[in-house]
Amino acid sequence: MASTELLSERSLPPRPRAPHAGPLAGRIELLLELVRRDVKSRYRGSLLGVAWTLLNPLIFMIVYSVIFGKFLKVHYPGGSATVFILSGLLAWTFFSQALTVATNSIVGNAALVRKVAFPWVLLSVSSVVAALINYAISLLLLIPFMLLAHKGIGLPILAVPLLVAVTFALSLGLGLMLAAGNVYLRDLTYLVTLGTMIWFYITPIIYPWSLVQSKFAGHGLEGQAAQFVLYANPMTWVVLGFQDVFVFDRWPQHWHGLGYSLVVSLLSIWLGLRVFRRLRRRFAEEV
Repeated sequence: MASTELLSERSLPPRPRAPHAGPLAGRIELLLELVRRDVKSRYRGSLLGVAWTLLNPLIFMIVYSVIFGKFLKVHYPGGSATVFILSGLLAWTFFSQALTVATNSIVGNAALVRKVAFPWVLLSVSSVVAALINYAISLLLLIPFMLLAHKGIGLPILAVPLLVAVTFALSLGLGLMLAAGNVYLRDLTYLVTLGTMIWFYITPIIYPWSLVQSKFAGHGLEGQAAQFVLYANPMTWVVLGFQDVFVFDRWPQHWHGLGYSLVVSLLSIWLGLRVFRRLRRRFAEEV
């Protein structure tokens, strides 16, 4: 979560004085400092600390695998419900967490925004980078379950950076828009929580894509509408890509969908930056 501990002018990294160090070097240094603060503050005062990054998805994975696998008798392809659910759940946790903390990145640092002049967009970027670091840690959770299910890791693992990059870009682009809007409309925080909850269930994480295709095929306008929502969801293709890599040890099969998700992610970055720049003028007065 975004840090509630606000940086002060003294805690910001000093401006580089070396002749070769320009504004870019100073911004990178500031970004790293903000990321360090966000990661550190996430676990400050917690007894379990970084273990929560593993416990949270582990608990949800157990609940979903029991309910859908045991009680509802959903058949998960690949022979392992735990690996199937975890591969998508970890990616979704990264996306939803990044979106949530980015939304609060400006409002949550109100005193800093009012007192210190620096590129405020870095607050949103650092929150998403911190969520990415938590995701990297959470991937450790997949290892024991993959070993138990006798899942191998081959060359398709090289597709993971692309999948992560698409997820990062999508969450950052949307996060920038939401962070700027949240300064003027504080209800956005609650709408994001509700929206990500609904978005989770229209993403094939706890149910296989084959089940979706069989259930909605030939069901008239209702089935077509449901399929359109799932196909238009950029996270659908990202999650399917992660499942291909970790569950089936194969390259992502839906490259058309991933291409669509990449385009949506890049557009969200472009639009997010435009919205942020347009609304940032009154941040200091509104927060």
